[in-house]
Amino acid sequence: MTARRSLNLKLIFSVLAAFLLSLAFSWFLHDRLSEHDAYALIDRTFENVQDELTDCIDERLILVCMAAREQLEDGYPDDPVSLQKLAHELRVTEVSIADDKGDIIRSSVTNYLAGPGKKAFNFSKAGGEAANMMGLIDGRYTEYCQPYRRNDGYSNWRKFIGVWRHNGGFFEIGLDAKALQSLARSTCVDLFRNWHIGGTGGIVVTTGSGLVISDYDEPNREGTQFEEPDGTFYWKRREIESFPVYVMLPKGSAAVQRDVLVGATATLNGVALVFVALLVGIVISAFVRQQLRTQAAKELNMAKDIQLAALPNVFPPFPGETRFDIWASMETAKEVGGDFYDFYFTGQDRVLFLVADVSGKGVPAAMFMMRAKTLIKSIAQTGKPLAQVFEEANDALCDGNSSNTFVTVWAGEMNTRTGHVTYVNAGHNPPVVWRGGKAECLKTRPSLVLGAMAGVRYRVEELQLAPGDAIYLYTDGIVEQPNASGELYGEARLLETLADSGCRRDAALVAVLADVRRHAAGAEQADDCTQLMIRYRGEPDVAFHEYAPTMEDLARATSDIAAALAPVPEKVRNKLLIAADEIFANIVRYSGATSWSLGVERMHHPDGVRLVITDDGKAFDPLIHRDPDTTLCAEDREVGGLGILIVKKTMSPVTYRRRNGKNVLSMGKDYGD
Repeated sequence: MTARRSLNLKLIFSVLAAFLLSLAFSWFLHDRLSEHDAYALIDRTFENVQDELTDCIDERLILVCMAAREQLEDGYPDDPVSLQKLAHELRVTEVSIADDKGDIIRSSVTNYLAGPGKKAFNFSKAGGEAANMMGLIDGRYTEYCQPYRRNDGYSNWRKFIGVWRHNGGFFEIGLDAKALQSLARSTCVDLFRNWHIGGTGGIVVTTGSGLVISDYDEPNREGTQFEEPDGTFYWKRREIESFPVYVMLPKGSAAVQRDVLVGATATLNGVALVFVALLVGIVISAFVRQQLRTQAAKELNMAKDIQLAALPNVFPPFPGETRFDIWASMETAKEVGGDFYDFYFTGQDRVLFLVADVSGKGVPAAMFMMRAKTLIKSIAQTGKPLAQVFEEANDALCDGNSSNTFVTVWAGEMNTRTGHVTYVNAGHNPPVVWRGGKAECLKTRPSLVLGAMAGVRYRVEELQLAPGDAIYLYTDGIVEQPNASGELYGEARLLETLADSGCRRDAALVAVLADVRRHAAGAEQADDCTQLMIRYRGEPDVAFHEYAPTMEDLARATSDIAAALAPVPEKVRNKLLIAADEIFANIVRYSGATSWSLGVERMHHPDGVRLVITDDGKAFDPLIHRDPDTTLCAEDREVGGLGILIVKKTMSPVTYRRRNGKNVLSMGKDYGD
């Protein structure tokens, strides 16, 4: 008996040792495989990023090239000096005109032109990518985009875009890295926000100086300095169209996959054992069940995070934009919802905004929502009319829609210079229009929802906004929220709440959501509550002054701003003067600038003031400056910082950016709301 017990113990320990060795080997093997798979996934992702980023940039630059063509065909002078001025106005590096033989006959770059003993640059004889421009002459293309590459003839890097001329030949613009990043940056801001790889990895696009343009995980990092990933990530960096692009995958994501594979291997080994299999099987079974429940919860939370990350959630979204305000919010009824909102520029002076509601709930609705949102945006940003955007999006959503899911959408496109709005209502709730201190529903006969039937034509309506007018969009989760008695919130109460709030930017959205909750009185939220409000403000009055970094000019600047702010209410004017004086003094005393300027922009609908202060001194971001501890007595505090603290506390919004070697600080104050 003793010998059998000893043998059994030896067998148990031998089996256990073999099991542990097998487990260790499996862990090592799958760790190497996970790393290999992670880098393979990153390489495949770069192929998609290349196509997406290039297409986005090319669409933007084609519009710029067409704008150059229109100006030149409308009589703009085509001598080299004028073309250099045109290139500067369009923010491109060079502008050229080729005739129907491929010779450059006009250009802002004189080296391309014919001269004594020198022929003009000819595309048909150039070879390579340049020769493809001849397709604009022989009818193969109406526009052509070369990739960003080295210009073989002049040893510099350029991206060239060409469009055909009505009277033969073609127009061409060229951009170096600085111009390319300046023009294309705005089109890339939220391009990869909803791109996740491996669950928690994603894509970050930066400028050449490392400022974040598009971040897959933290949209509020846009405009900040990017730091390369540390050792907790698998990652690679490539330059695409002059933009540094990072694709990253947390090692933790790969580790989860590795651990699951190792666990499966351990389970198979355990089944081959008699006594150990029983014990290990019970433990692993419980572990797997718990992991599945945890994984399911993680996937729902991940889906919600992806959904929310895909929506613009940084407000104000366009720093420096004064002609309109836009605010939005969404509160889902479940882990993931079917509502969404969106807004983006579709042209230099056109902004599109929308609110939508997908039928159904949960992950399927969220997936349909992501598809609908992406389709509408990708079509709208090509510059097509709003009706055509809806028609093409509807046809695409109907294709393969076996679940018969549909989405209601109200979308408007506003001219930011004139306040003119064109809109389409695809089966959605009528919006509320705020005019002259009064809120009223904008009721028109809606068109059919998207995704229900292909081939539908959508009707476009028009609306003219005056400065100060606003449009409020919402989903039915607002008006159809019941209380304990089953009574719905309703449009009438919504109009009353908006009227009481005065449609004051985000305060109106907060007031509506709070009133809906009061109405529900503890009843379960019935549906997603999504809101968006856009207010047209009109063009500001602008005053601009330049100064030298001297105490005399500091006094002159103080006098100039006091005169410019004379019509502003005294309380607001005093705060602006104090804040401006602190910034003026810091520039003169500490920046090392050789010149600085002040821009004063006054809005009248609603009333507000924005100051834009620019200097060419050393880089300094006051918004990341550590605030002094005001709880300490003056003797114990570090010297300095109080002036900047005053600016941050009294002004809203306050933004900073480093642009073209200059500090640009913008600070404002609204007092009309």
